[in-house]
Amino acid sequence: MFNEIIKATKDFDAMFCIGSGGSGTVYKAKLPSGNTVAVKKLHALSDNADRKDFLYEVKALTKINYRNVVKLYGFCSHSRHSFLVFEYLGMGRLATILGSDEKARLLDWPKRKNIIKEVAQALSYMHHDCTPSIVHGDISSKNVLLMRSTKLVSQTSALQSFWS
Repeated sequence: MFNEIIKATKDFDAMFCIGSGGSGTVYKAKLPSGNTVAVKKLHALSDNADRKDFLYEVKALTKINYRNVVKLYGFCSHSRHSFLVFEYLGMGRLATILGSDEKARLLDWPKRKNIIKEVAQALSYMHHDCTPSIVHGDISSKNVLLMRSTKLVSQTSALQSFWS
């Protein structure tokens, strides 16, 4: 899978970049199977503590199974690249949609209210139904992803224990 990701992103070429943040850069990758995934290439893990936190976070993410939390398909902890492989959600970040007058018009007030409700439900799930509890340390419209059906999926890549 490592080689498929490298090939699908042309070794993480900027033309496949769909976003970036404090902890890494996200790329769109179409795999040979035909599936499209989002690959978050992490900034270099500088020491053993970073690597330990990364593996702890992967463990936590693999336990999350909730409709409004983005699905982690896999990860790679390699000396050359460390990355997370998530389901790809075609509409992108809520912040990007709201930043475009044309796209924002598609989100009428009932849809926006539903997005708020679904974010609250996802946070409640992570806080109350996960063991140990998961605290999301960076809730913002940049970390809310929308699916084509305008259902939201909370991006868990800003979990406080690793992504601060």
